[in-house]
Amino acid sequence: MKGMAGVTGIRDIKTIHSVGCRSIPKVQRSSYLDLHLLKREKDRWGQEFLALDKRRKTVKKHLDGINKQIKMLQEEMRKEKDIEMDTSVSSHKKMTINY
Repeated sequence: MKGMAGVTGIRDIKTIHSVGCRSIPKVQRSSYLDLHLLKREKDRWGQEFLALDKRRKTVKKHLDGINKQIKMLQEEMRKEKDIEMDTSVSSHKKMTINY
């Protein structure tokens, strides 16, 4: 599938948190603060994952519905075509006319 979905964007760039860099030297900063920040980021990404999973299920449900409608319409068209072929053969009677 082509389009913008396959292009990497701003969300794919590593952040300070994902790299692990901090402005405070390690001896001066608190490990508890780092744990707290990482826990908050983990929770945020967990919520993002749940939202994406919900969105994926919704999209799949819509696609399944559309595919079902497509199949029904194709079947209707096939039946109409069969009926037209049957009626066109039987409705055209030939008879000779003498002048």
